[in-house]
Amino acid sequence: MEKDLKPEQIEIINRIVFEQIDKMQARVAEIVAETERSTHQQLQDSGIDMTDFYPANKDYLMMTLVQHLIDQVHGGNMALAQKMISMEAKRLNISVHVEAE
Repeated sequence: MEKDLKPEQIEIINRIVFEQIDKMQARVAEIVAETERSTHQQLQDSGIDMTDFYPANKDYLMMTLVQHLIDQVHGGNMALAQKMISMEAKRLNISVHVEAE
């Protein structure tokens, strides 16, 4: 359902939505950092030397989150999954071609 919104209303909507997105992203970054710290601490507490090996590093944790969110959005609809990945590739200005297994 489309609404007739005035330009001022669109401005307010954009401001509020993007402020909330910024807050959400900041909280997610905090959660990832805390997950990394607590995972490494638990591994060290288990006697595993974490000096040169970080299995739950920030990049890995963020990729697991990206994968989870992509799965949540497409919900098994592979055409939608392909469209999402294609849109992201375009956003990044890269070309991707992968054969499905």
